Amino acid sequence: MNLSQWLDTIQALHPNEIDLGLQRIRAVAARLGLTRPAPLVITVAGTNGKGSTVAMLEAILSAAAYRVGTYTSPHLLVFNERIRILGLMATDEELCDSFALIEARRGDISLTYFEFSTLAGLMLMEKAGLDVAVLEVGLGGRLDAVNMVDADLTIVTSIGLDHQDWLGDNREDIGREKAGVFRSGVPAVSGDEDTPQSIVQAASRLGAPLYRQGTDFGFTAQAESWLWWGQDKNGAKVTLQDLPMPPLDLINAATVLQALALQRLPVAETAIAAGLETVGLAGRFQALRDPQQGVAVRVDVAHNPHAAVLLAEKLAALRDRGELRGQVRAVLAMMADKDQPGFYGVLESAVDIWYIAAFAQPRCLAAQSLYDRLHAVGANVSGPYGTVAAAYIQACAQAGPDDLVLVTGSFGTVADVLQYIASIESNS
Repeated sequence: MNLSQWLDTIQALHPNEIDLGLQRIRAVAARLGLTRPAPLVITVAGTNGKGSTVAMLEAILSAAAYRVGTYTSPHLLVFNERIRILGLMATDEELCDSFALIEARRGDISLTYFEFSTLAGLMLMEKAGLDVAVLEVGLGGRLDAVNMVDADLTIVTSIGLDHQDWLGDNREDIGREKAGVFRSGVPAVSGDEDTPQSIVQAASRLGAPLYRQGTDFGFTAQAESWLWWGQDKNGAKVTLQDLPMPPLDLINAATVLQALALQRLPVAETAIAAGLETVGLAGRFQALRDPQQGVAVRVDVAHNPHAAVLLAEKLAALRDRGELRGQVRAVLAMMADKDQPGFYGVLESAVDIWYIAAFAQPRCLAAQSLYDRLHAVGANVSGPYGTVAAAYIQACAQAGPDDLVLVTGSFGTVADVLQYIASIESNS
C-alpha cells in the first residue's frame, strides 16, 4: 500500500478515534522490541504552545550540532510532518515500512490512528541513532500514547480549557491530566504564568523538581531583543541578554531556555541565538500575501479561547506598530467540539467581519451551524461558504489595501488556505 492507503487503513482500524490508555501501545511496543527513541527524551504537554516549543527545541539543539528527532501532531499539509529526523520529514517509504511492521506484529490488538503513528515515530527515531528525541503529547498527558516513554525532562506549556470531554472542565483537572507526563525525580518545567496547583502538587508528590514561569524563570521583552533569566540544574541563577527575537511567542521561548538549562547536553549561547533566529513553524501567525489580490494575510491555528487571547495580542501589536491600519477580515472554520462563542468573544473587538466556512473533516462544525452560533452572539458574519477556500477568496476580494485577512480556528482551516495559495502559485 502507498502512504495514503495506509493512512486510510489505520484510520478505520479502531472503532474510536480517541481511546486513551497505554496498555495497547505498550504491548505492541514490546512486540516490536522498542526501547528508547534516544538517550535524551524531552516530552512536551500543554494546551497551547506545544508545537512552538518543540520547534524551538529542535532548532537550538540542532544548531548545537546534536542529532535531533521530533514527533508532533496534528499535521498541516502532509502526515510526514509529524515525524522529523535531523530536520527532515519522514519519507513515504519509511512510514509505509514502519506501518507494515507494526501491522505484522500487533496481532489482535486494535490500535488507534494516533497509536499507530506514535509507534512509527518511535521506531524511526530509534533507528536513526539520535542524541535527542522531542515528543509532543497529542491529548492530555497521563493516558496519551506518547507517555509510554519515560522522559528525562518534561514540559507543560500552558493550561487552558480544551478537550473538556476528555480532560475535565476546569484548569485544575486539566492540569492534573497534563502533569501525568511527570516522572519521579525528573525535572519539570511549567510554561504557564499561573501554574495550576494540581501541577504543583503532582510534582511535589513525585519529587519532580518543578520550575515555574514567572517564579523560577522568565523574560523581559526589549525593543529589538529580549532577556531571559532562570536557573541551571544546580540552582544557580542564569541570565541571557540581547537574545534575537524569534518568530514565535516569547513565553514559549523562555520555557525552552529553562528546559535547556536543566538537561545534560551543553548548549552554547551561540547555538541558542542561531536556533532562535532560524526557527520557523507554519501556521503560527504566519505572514503571507494573497497571490491574486495582493492582500496581507496571516494564518494561525488558534482553536480555543486561550489561544485566541494570544492571537488578539498579536493583532494589537500589529496595530501599535502601524503595520495594520485597516480592517481585520477573519476566515473561520472550527471543530464541533470547540468553544466557538468563547473563541469569538476573545477576538470580538479585534475582528471586523467573520467569513464562515467548514473544512472536509467529520469533526468540523457545519458552516451553517457556526454561522448561526456566532450570529446569535452578535458577530458580523458573512456566508456561510461551502469551503474555506471560497470564504478566503471572498475575504480577499472585499479587502482594502490596508486590510488584513486572518485565517484561523483550526489546523484544518489554515491547511485549506495554504493548499489553495500553493495551487494558485504553482499554476501562475
